[in-house]
Amino acid sequence: MISPDISLTKGISEFQWTELRRLQLILIMPETHPLAKLKRIPPMRLRNLPLLGLAKGNYPEYVPRVRGLLKPFGISPRFVSLVNDGLSTLFTELEAHRAAAILTEGSINIMPRSLVARPFAPKLPSAAVMIGLSALRPSPHAETFAQMLFEEERRRKK
Repeated sequence: MISPDISLTKGISEFQWTELRRLQLILIMPETHPLAKLKRIPPMRLRNLPLLGLAKGNYPEYVPRVRGLLKPFGISPRFVSLVNDGLSTLFTELEAHRAAAILTEGSINIMPRSLVARPFAPKLPSAAVMIGLSALRPSPHAETFAQMLFEEERRRKK
């Protein structure tokens, strides 16, 4: 899963990058959160909403990307905490702070049952999941694995 914050292709020119799929952005929050009652989240509802996110140490592009996504709506995200450890820690903090986080739909399969996910309406720009293969040191194993992922994605779309 690739979050909207990650641009792995930046600065890694020795890899050949191909888009595998796109993931929609969603808002994840505790089921007791006031916005959890909505079926879809208008981006304007994020104004002054306490948000949790992914920290710069391991996710350097997360905060700038979220700011860029919300800027057309005149919203500056209000992050109350940024997590460096990953999604498990983020999910725990969502419950503790009774806050929300902007992630991709790929997060739904691993989040605890006490959290809910809601799509945005209108939709925010989706995030790309990319596959990178070394142009300098081609590997038949990596190429076979990438082909298997592309085939699985084609099956998933049917």
